[in-house]
Amino acid sequence: MPNTEQSQRATMDRTTTSRRPDLTGLLDVLRSEAGDDAGGRPSDTALDALRGSGLLRLPVPAEYGGLGGSWRDVNAAITSLSRVDASMGIILFLHHAAVSRIIGWGSEEQKKRCLTAVTRDGQIFASSWSEPGAGAAKQHIATTATARADGGWELSGAKTFTTGAGVADLYLILARTGDSGPATGSYGQTNQGIFVVEAAGAGFGVDGVLDLAGMRRSATGLIRLDAYTAGSGDMLALSTDTPTVIGHPHVLGLTLGAVALGVAETAHDLALEAARRRSLVDSPLYRHLLFELGSRLAAVRGVVDAATRPDGDRTVPALTAKVFASETAEAICRGAQEIAGSAAFSRAHPLNRLAQDARAVTLMGPPNYLCRELVTAGLGTL
Repeated sequence: MPNTEQSQRATMDRTTTSRRPDLTGLLDVLRSEAGDDAGGRPSDTALDALRGSGLLRLPVPAEYGGLGGSWRDVNAAITSLSRVDASMGIILFLHHAAVSRIIGWGSEEQKKRCLTAVTRDGQIFASSWSEPGAGAAKQHIATTATARADGGWELSGAKTFTTGAGVADLYLILARTGDSGPATGSYGQTNQGIFVVEAAGAGFGVDGVLDLAGMRRSATGLIRLDAYTAGSGDMLALSTDTPTVIGHPHVLGLTLGAVALGVAETAHDLALEAARRRSLVDSPLYRHLLFELGSRLAAVRGVVDAATRPDGDRTVPALTAKVFASETAEAICRGAQEIAGSAAFSRAHPLNRLAQDARAVTLMGPPNYLCRELVTAGLGTL
């Protein structure tokens, strides 16, 4: 069976050599900080290592200073990072989800400005959709974007569960534009707009991070917009396209299943280590349990890989991978805890942290129940 290092190398070997960022320094930092989650966010040292690794610019086209990697490369990189720190993996996933929207929907001016900020300055993107009472499908948000006479917008409101709050330099903010006509869309609505917001801009603020059970270093917290002025070039797309822009990463095959796969791989490694240490491999009962965990892990790898395999719209495979990988990762963590024994239920045990991280992926947007609805609502196209 492969150990952690071998599995990580195998994952990254699927990334084209010429497009491979250097994860070595970042992973060393994250390993040295393992278990240190009291601050609720990555350390400045870890963030500096992330910026220096090349990961942020992996899929950005070469003409904007990027590495030109594929979205399969991105999924593989997210998995490798999530093996060591799922919180950093989720920050990277959401960064690339935002970058994919800039690449796919941004004007040429927006691409030059925003993508150069990533490739030249190492700036990190986050997305901020959620609000109290808005629901998982983001149908009834209260944050407003009011048109100004100069063509710009004034943004006001509060957001919660923003991953990367206070860590990201740039945010994609979902706000209600009040456009006339019927508001439609199954994930977001057509009377909403998406705006590029700078953390350094006047009127932007962070109100702290949440004390989460899982993803405890993800800097998931609250942000506020107090009459923030967005320029005329800061609206990413016409509001009629907002639901499509929100779902754009799934079309490319980007999936939170890549984060869950990293969690599952590490949990499986820890299960093997515990079984050998406790001499459980002599018992057919535990050998069979290890077989089940290994077969489930292989299935997770398959569905995550399938998300970027076919051409065209990959939404269904990406959403399916998110659901299957996150729920199966939870099951692998539970099985690994049974093998490790009662110590694995202590808060500080790595398997307990991994189990909480896997659970967090099931709840992240779109949460698994909404993924099921988004897929099954289009059964006629399957």
